[in-house]
Formats: sequence, C-alpha cells, structure tokens
Amino acid sequence: MDLRGKRVLIMGLGLQGSGMAAARYAAQQGAIVRVTDLKSPEILAPSVRALSGLPIAFVLGEHRNEDFLWAEMVIRNPGISLSNPYVHLAYEHGASIEMEIALFFLACPGRILGVTGTRGKTTTSTLLYKILSESGAPTVLGGNVAGVETLSLLPQITPETLVVLELSSWQLEGLAPHRISPSLAIMTNVYPDHLNTYSGMEEYAAAKANIFRFQHPSDLALFNYDNPWTRRFGEEALAQTWFTSVELGGSFKRGSSTVTPFLLTDIPLVGKHNLENILLATTAARLLGVSDEVIAASVRNFHGVAQRLEEIAVVDGVHFINDSTSTTPVAGKVGVEAFSGRPIVLVAGGNTKQLPLENWPAT
Repeated sequence: MDLRGKRVLIMGLGLQGSGMAAARYAAQQGAIVRVTDLKSPEILAPSVRALSGLPIAFVLGEHRNEDFLWAEMVIRNPGISLSNPYVHLAYEHGASIEMEIALFFLACPGRILGVTGTRGKTTTSTLLYKILSESGAPTVLGGNVAGVETLSLLPQITPETLVVLELSSWQLEGLAPHRISPSLAIMTNVYPDHLNTYSGMEEYAAAKANIFRFQHPSDLALFNYDNPWTRRFGEEALAQTWFTSVELGGSFKRGSSTVTPFLLTDIPLVGKHNLENILLATTAARLLGVSDEVIAASVRNFHGVAQRLEEIAVVDGVHFINDSTSTTPVAGKVGVEAFSGRPIVLVAGGNTKQLPLENWPAT
C-alpha cells in the first residue's frame, strides 16, 4: 500500500504501542500524518515524545470534524468501532478506514501464524513463539501484545521469518476488507465476551472467524475440538484443518479417526485450560516441522505469562495467585477450577461487560 503524499489521520494515539506504531510507520512511508486522541496532551506526553522528530501534527484532547473531512485514510485504534460517528463521517466523504494490523499484513514478507480466541491466545502464541525460537527458526512475536509496535517489527522480517501474531476480534475486523488471513490460523475457543461492544455472540464470533475465512487451500488451520464454536468453525475452514482435544487425548486431521496422542509430562502450568493451550501450540509446532525433543524441552521450561495464574508469592504456606487478566466469568471459573480441592479466598470484581454470570462458580 503506497502512502506517499496521502493525508493519513491516526485515530487513537494511546500509550500501548498501536497508535504510535501506525503514526511512525505512516510518516516514514511519506504520508502527511495527523494524530487525534480524546486524551489530554499531559496524559499522552510520553507517546508524543516517542514520536519527536517525525513530521506529525497532533490534535489532542478532542476530535474535530475538520480532521476527518481532511483525511484520505483513517487508521483507527482497535478499540474504536466502525460505527463511531467520526469514522462514519470520514468514510462518507471518501476516506479509507484501516487498522495497523492490516497495514502490517499487507507489508509483511514473512509467514504469518495467527492465534485468536476468547481465552488462551496469549499463552498459546507466547508458547508457540518460544518453541519456534528455540528450534532455531527466525521468529518474531507481535499483534495484541502489550508494548509491542507490530509495524516496527517489519525491518527485521525476511521471507524466512515466522511471524507469530496474537490477534483480537477487533484487529481481525481490520483484515476483512482486504480478505486476508494468516497462513496458519489457530483458534483456542470462543466464549461470551465484549458483548458491550458487539450486538451478540454471532457478531463477536464472526469477527473471530476472520482469522481463517480468507485462507487458501494450501494454508493450515488448527481448532480446539472441545469448544463448540471452534469445532463448528473447524468444519467450515477452507485450509488444511487439524483439531486438538484434551478430552480425546491428542490431535487429529479433519476427517480422520487417528488421534496423535499428547504424551508430554512435567508440565509446569496448572489447569485443563492450559493443557488446551499447550496442545494447540505444540501441535502447530509439529505441523511446522519442529522435533518432538525441542517441543518437549520448551514446554518443560515454560512457566506461563504474567497475570495468568501467576504465582507471585508464598507466605506462611499461602500461595498468592495473580489471574487479573481473567476478565470474563468463564476465565474466572477455569482459574478457580485449576485449584480444585484447595481452600481458596477469591478477590474479584470489575465490569460485567454485559456477560452471562450464571456459570460463575458457586461459593
């Protein structure tokens, strides 16, 4: 995509990387760049400093109609809906609406391996990245990863690079207009989430399904058979498709009754949900040609991701667990079940996000 001389408006600078990366990339590609964000200049000062020296104009603390009428392209932050009135204004006046991740897909020369799901996508993508890196393959990790500017990874990516991307439902929305999907797609599960921003489960699940919708028959897709939504999607995929199942004890190709058993032992992570994540990551690595020895060694030395059943202290025999990324009832339920049979003091709260609470574990 040629951005030279194009009037590009970044909607949402933020503090986490996506907006900054889009602004930097567009400026480096020769675009005329303007950034707008509702947050104040004081809050966004670190992000503005990070972009100092680049020809970028900032409109902070407000959105103005004139900026959206000026733009030929609007690059929206993943948290900004397509139905946003400012986005709609720009679109109605001829601007294209893009997202950072779509620009990355269009420019990336490497092989993209995408991971999505309501729960488990961070653990699965991080473990897959670890296995591939330890196999000796040139590998990078990006996407919905805090602090990572995915577009800024492009200079280090060659056609031989394996690019592991954690992808949210909002990011996957940005791929649909271009009809692109990763060459390897992994879906961990689909549960109710973000129903305060989607009209219902069907719309939310459809956004997730963009990870495989535009694959080619030579691509690979991997689905969790034990989740009803991902099992259904696995039957719809055009790519060469495999399923994984903790309940059946392994993985199998769609249409086959032969299950390759999951034989790994000495796994540091707790919980059935983590077995599902590990089975997906290891099956993907095996399909990519990594040896069982490398896979087993990587899994044995993988102790999970911060804020996901993370043990932060043991005091007088009491284990303190940080599971603060569990922002849905389902996630809270599997976290509690991971310590079944032990006395538990649960500290919980937050926004319901209009999610069903009937499956929350009884006290």
